Amino acid sequence: MSTETQPLQTDHINFKDFDKGYAPFAEALRSLGFNWQIALTEDLKGFCRVHGGDAQLFFRLPAATQGPAGTEVTERTVISNLWSGVSETLAVNRQKQPGKLIKVRSMQLDGSTLTFSVS
Repeated sequence: MSTETQPLQTDHINFKDFDKGYAPFAEALRSLGFNWQIALTEDLKGFCRVHGGDAQLFFRLPAATQGPAGTEVTERTVISNLWSGVSETLAVNRQKQPGKLIKVRSMQLDGSTLTFSVS
């Protein structure tokens, strides 16, 4: 059964600065119905759609039962890893188009798969 949601506008989220971007990103994921505990049993995948093209897999976060240095996996750990994946994807796309404003415009969630549109 698909749990795909409607795209959520996200161009207000700062993906350059974790301290400014984490809370709005976490809130956006929650509003899409994201349950961080899915990361304990399933790989999380991040697909990026650039300028309306086909979505391509940009990152995969393996299911984790332990956080860094053997610590417990928490909601913050999971969302931080997703934020980093999206942020790094943006950095790659910005390198390909220097001088252009590249932002995540929307996100969509389908179970453990996050698809975000960049332009």
